[in-house]
Amino acid sequence: MSLFGTDGVRGPAGQGPLSSLGALRLAACFAGALGEATAVAIARDTRRSGDMLSAAVVAGLCGAGLDVHDLGVLPTPALSWYLAEHPELAGGIMITASHNAWPDNGLKFFAAGGAKVADAVQDATATAWQAGSNGPTSPPGARHDVAEVAERGYLASLVAAVDSLQGTKVVVDTASGAAWRVLPAALDAAGAEVIDIAPPPTGTNINDGLGAVHPGVMAAAVVTHGAHAGIAVDGDGDRIMLADPTGQVHDGDAILGFLAADMRAEGTLRGGCVVGTKTTNSGLGQYLAQQDLQLLRSDVGDRHVAALMASSGANLGGETSGHVLTPDLCPTGDGSRVALDVLRRARGRSLADLLGAVPRYPVGKASVRVAERPPLDSLPALAELTDAANTALAAVGGRTLLRYSGTEPILRIQVEAPDAADATGWAERLAACARECIPS
Repeated sequence: MSLFGTDGVRGPAGQGPLSSLGALRLAACFAGALGEATAVAIARDTRRSGDMLSAAVVAGLCGAGLDVHDLGVLPTPALSWYLAEHPELAGGIMITASHNAWPDNGLKFFAAGGAKVADAVQDATATAWQAGSNGPTSPPGARHDVAEVAERGYLASLVAAVDSLQGTKVVVDTASGAAWRVLPAALDAAGAEVIDIAPPPTGTNINDGLGAVHPGVMAAAVVTHGAHAGIAVDGDGDRIMLADPTGQVHDGDAILGFLAADMRAEGTLRGGCVVGTKTTNSGLGQYLAQQDLQLLRSDVGDRHVAALMASSGANLGGETSGHVLTPDLCPTGDGSRVALDVLRRARGRSLADLLGAVPRYPVGKASVRVAERPPLDSLPALAELTDAANTALAAVGGRTLLRYSGTEPILRIQVEAPDAADATGWAERLAACARECIPS
C-alpha cells in the first residue's frame, strides 16, 4: 500500500510512519511541503496512542520551525473549523484512525482554511518521507495549548446554527471518541433531552461495538427510550448515521437525499446536483432525478468528493458511509453539525418519512483480505466473472463495484440488484473467485 490512503495515513499505532520517530519525521516532511508556513494546528481522538503521536507530531512540526496550536481531544471537523477561524494558520494534522479499532491510529492532513490538503502537498510530503528526509532545519517553534478555547468556540458554533430543539428527545452515540463531550453538550444547549449511550473514553473503547459503524445499538435505544431521533458518529466525529423513531437506520445517502430536497425547496442548493461516490447507492440517483437533480460520482474518499463539488459548483455531497459535506456550514464533513442541521430542518415533520423517502437498492457486500494488489483486469477468471455479473445485472438496473480499500489490505466487493438474493449471491461468487486469484 502507498503511504497515503483515501484519507491520510492509517495503520497500527507504533509501526512505520505511526511510530514515534515515524510520526515525527512525517510531520516534519509535511511542514516542509507547506513552504513558508509559520504556524499550524493539531487535534486528536481518544485512542491510547494519541498522546504518544501528538507529542511526536508536535516535535516534528516545532523542530521544523512551526508554532503549533494544540486543540487536544476534539473531532476532526473541529480542527477544520478552527483552521477556518484562524486564517494565519497554514494547515493542520488530525491524529485519528477514524472508525478503526483502538490499536490503529493515523494522520489526516489539512490545508489553510480547513479543507483537506491538495494533492501537490500530499505528494510532496510522501516524496520527502520516502526519500528519508527529516524535514527542514529551522529555529524551533513553540506549542500553544488552545484546547479549552477551541472546544468552547467550536461548541458555540454548533449551537449558533440551530433553532431550539426544546421537546426533542435524542439518543446520542459518540463511539467514545473525539465528539464525546461536544456533541451531547451541543444538543443539550439547543434544548434537546439527551440520552448519551456511549461510555466515557478509556483509550481502548473507541468504536468498540458503537458509533456510526455499529448504529444498531443506537437505533435500538431510540425505540427503547421513545426518542424522536438517534445520532451515531464515528471515532473522529466526521461520519454520521441517523435513526428515526421506528429504529430504522438511515445512512449518508438518505441524509443527502433529504438535504438536497430541502435545500432545493428553500433555494440554497447550488449546481443542480449532488456529489456522491462510486459506492453511492443508485437509489439516491433515482430520488434526485425525481427532484430534477443530478447525481455525480467521484472516487471514494471525501477529498475526492470535495474536489468534484468544487469543480461542479455543488454545495452538497458525501458518501454512503456517512461523510456529508456541506461547505456552507463547515469546510469538511462534520457529523455533529449535519445532525443538528437535519434535526432543525425536520422539526415538526416525520423524520421517518423524510429520510425514508430515499429508496435503497438491495446491496450485497463482501471483503477479501489481500497481500498484493494486482490490477483486477489482469486476473482473467475474476474479470470474466465480473463481466458476466455486469451483463446479467445491467438488464435489471444493477451493477458491480470491485475496488481495493485505501485504508486496509482488503478488496471490497459491492453488488446492487433489485433482488437482494441476487445481490448477495453475486457478491459471494465474486469474493470466492477473488480469494482464488489474489494471494492473502
